[in-house]
Amino acid sequence: MKKILSVILCSVLMFTLVACGKSEAKKEDTSKSIVKEEPVTAKVETKVEPKTEEIKSSEVVLYFSDDQAMNLVGVKRNLQNATAKSIVGELVKGPNAQSEGEGKLIATLPVDLEIIDVQVKENIAYVDFKSSATQKISAGSTGEGMALFSIINTLVLDKELGIKKVQFLVEGKNVESIKGHFDVSKPMSENIEMIKK
Repeated sequence: MKKILSVILCSVLMFTLVACGKSEAKKEDTSKSIVKEEPVTAKVETKVEPKTEEIKSSEVVLYFSDDQAMNLVGVKRNLQNATAKSIVGELVKGPNAQSEGEGKLIATLPVDLEIIDVQVKENIAYVDFKSSATQKISAGSTGEGMALFSIINTLVLDKELGIKKVQFLVEGKNVESIKGHFDVSKPMSENIEMIKK
């Protein structure tokens, strides 16, 4: 009889301890979940803000040659997250006759021109061409001038970029000229006289 009573007493005691432990665990879980909710809400709010900035587009003016290769003509184009490199990339794509009414304009750069990089340091844009650029850019002083100044005018005249001059490189090295007609050994300034009024 004593054995049965002691077994029952032990069972009741264990049951009571287990039941108390579960209610305390529930209280701890509820307090933990409340604490966890605050940082999650804060993280969601900070992640939303940068995404709205990425959606913004910038209106840039790209300079292409007129149909007589006499002047540069500015054309407005909207780009998302415009950088010096992406803007030069748009110049390489050339004028878009269908969507922008640029039918009478001529590309100043060949569509297969490879640009390694465009970096901006101390208000100077360093445009680094692949070595094949020296063969791909149009021969003659007119072709070379249109190619160089379409890049220079596009980058320098866009005041939001903060670029004052453009330095051309080939495979990361300074060169005297791209096609032999213009000295590109030093940073070059814009040429407003080439722009059609």
